[in-house]
Amino acid sequence: MMVKITDEIVQLIIREGNVVLVGSVDRLGNPNISPRYVMAILDDEKIVFADAFMNKTFANIRSWPKVTVAVVDKANRGGFQLKGDVEEVSDPDIVAQAAKKLKELGFPATNPIVWALGIKEVYSIKPSESSKNPLMSAYG
Repeated sequence: MMVKITDEIVQLIIREGNVVLVGSVDRLGNPNISPRYVMAILDDEKIVFADAFMNKTFANIRSWPKVTVAVVDKANRGGFQLKGDVEEVSDPDIVAQAAKKLKELGFPATNPIVWALGIKEVYSIKPSESSKNPLMSAYG
């Protein structure tokens, strides 16, 4: 079970140029954060992004597929944290679209690895007491 991505979140992603921050950890628990371009939103519950290089984020996801994505509303000092599980996308059309977009962005991406994050929880990142509790959760 996953959480639906609201129109508010989609609009913020678009307003922020489709760039999000992806947080992951390696097999030893060392954290990493990296900007990624949102390629698509699938079924209103998965965010698609790609790796042009097989560096830290790629290796981290391979060893531990749980990530968090920050969608930052810079103007209002807020946004959302999306938590969930990542799976590799093998659909050739989506992979080709991702390769095309990465090339447009200036990345050499002949065979990118494309990921889909299935959202399990959504939190506000606007500083407040209520940001410690999820806005939406697939865990009940």
